[in-house]
Amino acid sequence: MERLGYPKTIDGNHAFIKACDEDLRKMIDQNHGLIKAHDEEMERIKQMADDMFTMEQESMADCFPHKRRKIDKLLLMSEIINLRHNKMMNEMALLEADERMSIWRKSIRQKRMNLRDELRSLKGRLMINE
Repeated sequence: MERLGYPKTIDGNHAFIKACDEDLRKMIDQNHGLIKAHDEEMERIKQMADDMFTMEQESMADCFPHKRRKIDKLLLMSEIINLRHNKMMNEMALLEADERMSIWRKSIRQKRMNLRDELRSLKGRLMINE
């Protein structure tokens, strides 16, 4: 905590907790934005696949249109799978961030208790010396 520029006090502890919470919220917002973008991209690709199939159905007259459609459809399905994988990875990153924040909170609670004990001890010594 002190290495990050937060003093070893209760106020410093509160400032550190607040900064950690803000960082976590930013990470969560970024991941939610990425997940939403992946969902939108997946919908766009599905629409493209539907449009391509319709266009090919209407205009393709060469020998093996079904082969070309199958290849295009497989490529689009591959893109969809890739987007789903990316979405899952972002969701896992969110879970990891939540877990790290939980660990930080436990550590901070322990440090806060240690600071309170140290403060009580110092107050006791001060009263004895007076």
